Amino acid sequence: MNDLNKQTANLKKTIFKISNNPKKSNTQNQDLSFKTFVQVALQHSIDTLAQRFTHYGLPPSQLRQHIATGKALVGFEGTPDDLKSIDFDAVVDAINQYSSIVKESEPFEDILSLLAQDILLTRGRGKSKGQFMTPPEIAKFTAKLIYTPKEENKTHQFCDPCVGYGALMLAHLWNQHKEDPESLKNIEIVVNDIDPFMCHVTALQILANTTQHNIDVKSFLILCSNAITQYDSGETSFLLNFQTPEIVFARIEEIQTIKLVQELMSEVLDMKPTKNKSKDSETLVGAA
Repeated sequence: MNDLNKQTANLKKTIFKISNNPKKSNTQNQDLSFKTFVQVALQHSIDTLAQRFTHYGLPPSQLRQHIATGKALVGFEGTPDDLKSIDFDAVVDAINQYSSIVKESEPFEDILSLLAQDILLTRGRGKSKGQFMTPPEIAKFTAKLIYTPKEENKTHQFCDPCVGYGALMLAHLWNQHKEDPESLKNIEIVVNDIDPFMCHVTALQILANTTQHNIDVKSFLILCSNAITQYDSGETSFLLNFQTPEIVFARIEEIQTIKLVQELMSEVLDMKPTKNKSKDSETLVGAA
């Protein structure tokens, strides 16, 4: 955990290099830096997911049938003057750094929740919407507490109508992967939050983990709405909706089977006795 804290602290420093508009306060530049990082990193993760699908056999012409983005997905939120002050090398460095942290951590480790809270919700800025984030360790404890084994080859839904930055959902996926990694291919994830940017962070965290750890869930839908007045009314907007194609699951299973056969063949060959014996060995056996 100490290593992860250090890596997250270094990531924060890199992110803060992204925006340096002299007309803005330090806090404003930090906010814009983090939002720019999340928005660009999320688009990068969506592109990586699309590449993963085509790599495993999905025709590019069918991508739109399996990956859809909605009105809640936004691009750069700064002004044209802000854009001139963006350090794009720092954006790339931050995305690469984040991807490395995700890849080196356990699958579905929560990297961004506390970082986002530290940057965006300090000095009571989250009180108006009741935004108080669940610490990752408490989220993991909760996930372990309510875990129940999933029936094999049956679809299950993981839902969170007030997902925030994704701490609780990530904890459930983290625990499910530990208990039964094969079951993730049958998991449908449905999450929602009233705050569009929180939806972006959650989408990034889940997508980054699936792509960096080569893990496929059955589907992932992230909505942006008021859970009390809009969630069931059909007035919701969505940020991202993807469904893993069957051809991807089939191709991965085929590759895993081929690897297993190759490993078994290798073990058989290693166990096969050598035909050529040394003269010393033959003499020794004959003498016995």
